[in-house]
Amino acid sequence: MWARSYSVRAVLAVGFLVLFYGVALGMALGLLAIPYLLYTRVHRINGQLTLLCVVGAGAILWGLVPRRVPFEPPGPRLTGAEHPRLFAAIRDVARRMEAEMPAEVYLIPDVNAFVAQVGGFLGFGGRRVMGIGLGLLAVDNLSQFRATVAHEFGHFKGGETKLSGFIYATRAAMIRTLETLAESGRTLLRKPFEWMLHIYLRITQAISRQQELVADEWSLRIAGKQAHITGLRQEGLHATGFSVFLEQEVYPLGRLGVVPDNLFEGYRRYVGSSGWERVQPKLQAQLSERKTDPFDSHPGLEERIAFAEQVQVPDQPMDETPAYTLLSNAEALEKHHTDELRPKALTLIPWSEVGARWSELWKGTANRVQARVPDFSLARVAGLLKDAAARESFAETVNPRMVGYRAPDRAERVRGVVLHAVSAYLGSILSRHGLAWTTSPGEPLKLERDGVLVDPTALVEGLLEGTHGPEELERVLTRYAVAGDATWGVRGKEREEALAPAATVEVRRLRGTVEVRAPLEGLGLPQCCVLCCGVITGHVETRFEVGGLLRDDGHVTFEVPVCEAHTRQADKAFKVKRYEQGSGLITLEVPNAQYAEFLQRGNA
Repeated sequence: MWARSYSVRAVLAVGFLVLFYGVALGMALGLLAIPYLLYTRVHRINGQLTLLCVVGAGAILWGLVPRRVPFEPPGPRLTGAEHPRLFAAIRDVARRMEAEMPAEVYLIPDVNAFVAQVGGFLGFGGRRVMGIGLGLLAVDNLSQFRATVAHEFGHFKGGETKLSGFIYATRAAMIRTLETLAESGRTLLRKPFEWMLHIYLRITQAISRQQELVADEWSLRIAGKQAHITGLRQEGLHATGFSVFLEQEVYPLGRLGVVPDNLFEGYRRYVGSSGWERVQPKLQAQLSERKTDPFDSHPGLEERIAFAEQVQVPDQPMDETPAYTLLSNAEALEKHHTDELRPKALTLIPWSEVGARWSELWKGTANRVQARVPDFSLARVAGLLKDAAARESFAETVNPRMVGYRAPDRAERVRGVVLHAVSAYLGSILSRHGLAWTTSPGEPLKLERDGVLVDPTALVEGLLEGTHGPEELERVLTRYAVAGDATWGVRGKEREEALAPAATVEVRRLRGTVEVRAPLEGLGLPQCCVLCCGVITGHVETRFEVGGLLRDDGHVTFEVPVCEAHTRQADKAFKVKRYEQGSGLITLEVPNAQYAEFLQRGNA
């Protein structure tokens, strides 16, 4: 650990600051010297050269001017008077570490915590502040929370919060200089600064990773190995898990104009659900497999755990009390942060109303099934689920994005589309026979009547997997007096909406080429190789110049799906002929006629 010593880290930080300013000032003075020497030696003034040199030097010098960045409170400020249990826990860790208490403590919405030195200049002066994540408190126990606080105070003890002033000031000056040179069109002058920033980031991020391990030692000493390691795993897992929860349980409701009024309560319920049981192993595998990048500020999870296992500290008992109990008014704060996070156009609703809102999304799916497969009824469910070819056709009709979908997980995607569409269709019909919708975060949408629950998804999945026979479906329909050939029925405006295309794509076959014209917003690219329509192995973010390289009509960027053979040829996927600002329509030249057809059908 070559940067464990505070003095070594300080020398490196100051050294890079001096090196950068020295090189930058030298370049600026060198640029100014060029017209001066020409005038004094040759007695000539080249106006264009002089202007270039002066502007270049001015851009560099302007980027070097230090800026004071005002501190923006990241959330509501907490006080010891309002939250005595929380501050007692923080104060106890500070006492045991002989560390100074932060001047201010803020509550943030993340599964994270931080400390910083703010209000000073280059790390001098200012005050210490701490941020504690509401998401962190929602998933940690008291021992794990103390481990996190000790880790953050370890940065105070190691002097990192002061060093960060030098590091961030140097980094900000480099970035400002690059931006100023880019705005002035001095591309050539940017190269030395790009090189310096690249090297600087690699070295300072390596130092940062060492600092994290030094702070981890404090966490191990204060809270013990079990609390530290389980806390690391918990926080890494739930930082990603919270995003999955939002994507699965919250964002879809935004399409209906609502959001649950307490996201953190919902997440605590989600981590006890069957949905979390399914997703957790995948997230844990991703965490374990993740390799440390040279530009990462933190070591990888497994590296931190391996380091912790080598540190000899006495065992300490775990306090399993939920950490959120340290807050005096946890529910009010959770609702406050939920309100702060939501787009103001969305209406807050209690979790008890979420089931009824989800049912609206399911009814939209049922509308799409009936409108796009007009002869579909409950009588066709069992036959559809047994026939693989019929499922393929059904999935592409109900969800056109499956047209041309040639990724390794196609079979799994087709299964998911069919399972959801048929479940929504069956559930929507049952809801017309006196059954009420109910759900909980991470659990499937169910129906209930007279205390009896019906799970449409489990029923359809059983038929799909062969663990249920058609008689199981017949039994449910008979119990609630639903006809075996019942249809959902969709008409008027609902039918028009169900049949509306995601984007209207026009295809024109010209001499030797194919052009497509479509609205850029909402346009979905078929998930097969653009160049050969083969099975994709990944996506390449590619920038395309509008009208070609010799014109200045702007550019567009696509995540281009490509097969293994065409990974390095993503730039040949399209030619962007034009983009119409007013209508938002884009015209692309597509090298593959079949891909153009997939584009049209996949956005139908």
